[in-house]
Amino acid sequence: MSRYWQVVQPGRAYALGFIMLALLAGAGIALLPLAQLALVGVAVLALSAFALTLAEPLIGLCMALVIAPFAPLENIMLRLPLDSGQVMLAVTFAAWGLRALYLRALYLRALYLRRLHVSGPWQGIAVGLLIFIAVAGLSFFVASSFDLWARETLKWVEVLLIYVLISTETDPRKVGLIVGAVLVSGLFQAGLGIYQFGLRGEGPAEFAILGGRFYRAYGTFEQPNPFGGYLGLIWPVALGIALYGARCVVRRAHGVLRSAYWGAGMVAALVLAALVLAALVLSWSRGAWLGAVAAGVAVLGVALRKPAASLAVLLAAGLLVFALNEAGLLPESIRARLTDFTQQFSSFDVRGVNVNDANYSVIERLAHWQAAQNMIVDRPWLGVGFGNYPAAYDQYRAMKWPNALGHAHNYYLNVWAETGLLGLVAYAWLWLIVIARTLSLAVRGDRSTLAPWLAVGLIGAWAHLSVHHLVDNLYVANTFILIGAYLGVLDSALTRRPASHSPA
Repeated sequence: MSRYWQVVQPGRAYALGFIMLALLAGAGIALLPLAQLALVGVAVLALSAFALTLAEPLIGLCMALVIAPFAPLENIMLRLPLDSGQVMLAVTFAAWGLRALYLRALYLRALYLRRLHVSGPWQGIAVGLLIFIAVAGLSFFVASSFDLWARETLKWVEVLLIYVLISTETDPRKVGLIVGAVLVSGLFQAGLGIYQFGLRGEGPAEFAILGGRFYRAYGTFEQPNPFGGYLGLIWPVALGIALYGARCVVRRAHGVLRSAYWGAGMVAALVLAALVLAALVLSWSRGAWLGAVAAGVAVLGVALRKPAASLAVLLAAGLLVFALNEAGLLPESIRARLTDFTQQFSSFDVRGVNVNDANYSVIERLAHWQAAQNMIVDRPWLGVGFGNYPAAYDQYRAMKWPNALGHAHNYYLNVWAETGLLGLVAYAWLWLIVIARTLSLAVRGDRSTLAPWLAVGLIGAWAHLSVHHLVDNLYVANTFILIGAYLGVLDSALTRRPASHSPA
């Protein structure tokens, strides 16, 4: 009995002491003023996030994916040098590095060789990323602003690190957390955008549409175009998951309970995809609309494994829109939004063009295209420096357009102007690798598993990215974090065993 009290009683005393300490701390916090209480809450959340990230770096990456889109809002409200998404990403990388040291092994090298399966010297996603970063890095020698060059290079280094972090993860359930975080972020942004469009009843005057009764949705991005582009990268993935759920329900391949589980998942994914797509439409972004059409056609063609059928559907949809337009049945607001977009693209040259409220945004975009074209003509091989478009803009701009908007509003022209022809070729090669590997998984993969259907959704995301980049740059507002996560999920799915039926 004495031994019992020697062992158990101290444990009970320590537990009682901790309980009393927690009660006293709680009482003290409850007595704080509201502002200080909010600060304590933020501190507790931050410490909890830090602790969870140290325990599992992928949890930190999930949190970074959710809070990353808040960067533009934070920049306006807080004006801090780093946004919370970048801070969370830095903590994630630090936790990942500490784990590598703790394991006392060449963690990255061993898992890279075992998991990435680079089948040839020019075929791996990691190799494509490294080549693009290296080629873009050469523009350092011609860049006029080291700060802008470093910021843009760091973006792609982060993409590479995120890709390696996810693709070297051997547990598919943890990789599934990444997809879940992306969907949660998309759902939140879509809900906020729908609220901004018509439920709030007010908004920025420059976003007013439809006679001032509604406002373009912009989420936490503070601009409708990147908001629409971000959502355009999410809804195809949700649709791919819904298609897998539909297949499980129809074929009952994994038993009644699992079919019911995926039936519920199918409904949830479909609702999420519909909400995200609706918010994309409400952004009133023409680039996002075009990207969504391309994504829908790509998903349909790859899901059916019949490209001819998807082209037929696209042709039928085009004929329907044309017939509605000719019959005057297309809403005037949408008709005007589309027609004034296409009428101005006959030439890059904006000199002498009469600018008015109707064509201002289109002519402004063309003026930035023309500036990029002038950079390309002047420095065709190495460009003006990665990320240096705004620094070089004043030297190459049209006379009536003095304000640089940060990029050329066409990423292909932008990357050519900044990194030269070598950079453009490296960028194109990277995405050829990515799309080829995604198509290989989507078409040839075992469709009784989730991985090929994720690839179907990713094909839609790549289609949106490729088309939207004709009129904008989506590597802004931390969206590149999402791109890195998608690349990692893709490679993880490529190396997963076909027998896996995990919903992750």
